[in-house]
Amino acid sequence: MAYVPGCRYDLFISYASENNRDGWVEQFASALGQELGELLGRQFNPKESVFLDKRELEVAQNFSDRLRTAARDSAVLVAVLSPGYLTSDWCNREREEFFSRLPFGATPSDCLAPALMRPVDDAGLDKLYREAQRISFLGGDGQTPMAVRSPEWWEQVRKLAGQLRNALQRLRRNCRPVYLGKTAGTDRLQDLRTWCRCELERRFLRTAPESLQALDDPDAVRASLQEAGLAVHFLGGASPAALEAVEASVEICGGATILYQPFGVPLSDDEQIWLEAFEQGLKVPAGHYQRLAGKNDQELLTLIDEEIARVRDAAAAPRAPLQLALVCEEADLAGVRQLQGDVAKRSQLAPELPDFLSARLKAMERLRKWSDYINRAEAFLFYHGSVDRGRLELIWRKSESSKPAARRGWFLAEPDLAGKITQYPDGLSTVDDVIRFAERSRSASV
Repeated sequence: MAYVPGCRYDLFISYASENNRDGWVEQFASALGQELGELLGRQFNPKESVFLDKRELEVAQNFSDRLRTAARDSAVLVAVLSPGYLTSDWCNREREEFFSRLPFGATPSDCLAPALMRPVDDAGLDKLYREAQRISFLGGDGQTPMAVRSPEWWEQVRKLAGQLRNALQRLRRNCRPVYLGKTAGTDRLQDLRTWCRCELERRFLRTAPESLQALDDPDAVRASLQEAGLAVHFLGGASPAALEAVEASVEICGGATILYQPFGVPLSDDEQIWLEAFEQGLKVPAGHYQRLAGKNDQELLTLIDEEIARVRDAAAAPRAPLQLALVCEEADLAGVRQLQGDVAKRSQLAPELPDFLSARLKAMERLRKWSDYINRAEAFLFYHGSVDRGRLELIWRKSESSKPAARRGWFLAEPDLAGKITQYPDGLSTVDDVIRFAERSRSASV
């Protein structure tokens, strides 16, 4: 499990294969992982959190699904800059795949950490890379890399590790916190808490408190509860401190408090006496406290998902206007994410996309999401890719009625791009077209 929730890897090391002569990049990646392990503690596992593809020259090799998936599922791109890196089609593919899907709440600049191994011409770098803070590994001659494990090399490794620690901590803090209470000492309940934490992190959520020791500190517990948007506590041999945490939870947690007694786990006499008095004295709004007794773990996860959805909806309102709303069907979300990333890398624009399409929503909930999305947009770009264009015409008409003054256009993508351009000559088909369209839309709205 990565340090940044929702990611498979924390670092994706991207490099040109010729720069790994004598294992320079491999030793760099290994040392960087070790230093981050020292800085971040056990939550960062260098063997599992750093992705490095050990390969020979890229000639005549295919870009594998393994590389594509790893790039998309990583939190930070560590680009080992060199002339070979800038001219490598392989490295370019890694960049494209990485920026097509970023961690929750992140921007491209949050997720890039260049390491300069050979001198490069800034004219060959895009704006994102030019402005990113680089750590130089150039030796005294300014042309060749520092000797591996030299004092100067280690100093730069530690400097980069410190920069990455800060970046990873920011990305982790972006993830929404859920308080997970203390469990009794039984293996069954301890495994349950670990399972809950893993499931939450797969949903781009972080758990609080960060350490198990903090669960024994009343001040740390209260601080975690105040930060959390949802709290989950466990019954079945709960300690007095854990029961006091439940009482604090209903008072200070910003979201619901869930009290879970797993199926087949009995309550102690003390818990039964406490529970009756606790629930009789409750004075909280409906839904703010829920007890789940005698249910299985999957039912707990379902309830957590429902509460998380409420927290996210509440956090989203009021929502800021969208400069440019990309409109598509679910089947084209991957292509739209790629377009979104390409535009963000080459401009200051931040186009939005309808991420809610990938969620399991009822028909009315999806309609409400579309309405909110359309009402917040200042301009619309409809993505005509693999899905029949007619399926988006309804959204087009809805946008016309809801925002008649907003600019609208079509982006034409594969398959059969040439045929689409012939049929719809006014359509946009390049990133530059999209940037010009968005800038004209923004100028018109000022």
